[in-house]
Amino acid sequence: MCRWVAYAGNKIYLENLLFLQKNSLISQSLKATKSILTTNGDGFGVAWYGDRKSPGVFKDILPAWNDDNLREISKHIKSDLFFAHVRAATGTSVSRTNCHPYVYENWSFMHNGHIGDWLLHRREIESLISEEFYAHRHGTTDSEALFLLALTMGLLDDPIKGMSLAIEKIQTILKHHKSSDPLRISAALSDGKSIWAYRYSSDHSSPSLFYGTPDTHEKHVKPGAVSTIASEPFDDHLEHWHEVSESSYIHWIEGKVVVKELII
Repeated sequence: MCRWVAYAGNKIYLENLLFLQKNSLISQSLKATKSILTTNGDGFGVAWYGDRKSPGVFKDILPAWNDDNLREISKHIKSDLFFAHVRAATGTSVSRTNCHPYVYENWSFMHNGHIGDWLLHRREIESLISEEFYAHRHGTTDSEALFLLALTMGLLDDPIKGMSLAIEKIQTILKHHKSSDPLRISAALSDGKSIWAYRYSSDHSSPSLFYGTPDTHEKHVKPGAVSTIASEPFDDHLEHWHEVSESSYIHWIEGKVVVKELII
């Protein structure tokens, strides 16, 4: 399974979370601590928001721990909201178009998990994506299809309803075909101002999801402000990390987090 981090708060250099943590995202790409697959070496991607409406994006198929370009640009890019993802492929090719995050206009999305029996159900699931959004289908992953289906289901107006309807549609297909391979989702979405994160699975075994207040190496941090949502904690100070329970979603805005049940 993949690993990812979503950050929002005071502007920091990307390297502060990608590299300068005890259990940084780059460390997790080599040795994840809360995943069945400990190595996530099938590419990476970062999306960061700045002065423009749409985020900047940088992706590559190299393992994140072995890409000097990522290390260098992360020292120089500052952002108050960014996503980063390291990939462990689950049946689709290793290519830039299959690396997360995926972007549509000002929206960015990344996912850890999979749609059960994806290769068997891909055509049927993709047929539910509207023509408007299917035009933005660049890769072959189930994750990108989930994003485009959620857009089709109204994500732009209601990120919770759009994602819930997309999950419901996919589950209906899996049940119809009596698939024993589960749907599992740990995902993050942003419009550049807020972050929504989802944890859900059809077998109650979702990939891990946490939010917390790690040391971001930024001096002027508002006390108690939650800045980070991630697949797993970046340090051993568990008192400032909170695990998100099954079938729940997070809405982050202005340093505050609301956690609610995700009803499908």
